[in-house]
Amino acid sequence: AGLLTSAAALGLTDVDALTVTMARGLGARAGLDDAARAIGVGILANTLLKGGIAVVVGRGAFRLRTGATLAVVAALLAGSLAVF
Repeated sequence: AGLLTSAAALGLTDVDALTVTMARGLGARAGLDDAARAIGVGILANTLLKGGIAVVVGRGAFRLRTGATLAVVAALLAGSLAVF
């Protein structure tokens, strides 16, 4: 649970750093499944944050299109994390 919580927090700001961390040392110690799940959680957190920013800051068609698209992406990602 600590790994996924940390991945979500780090994913809010920088998914690249999370990916590099999982690929280097921590991925080998935590296992590939856990590393992949952590990266997925980080990407989900990042997507939700960007979708929220688009909805709050964006206007008009941009707000609707971007918010809806990122909501679909987040739902699909969350579904895949739940299955795997």
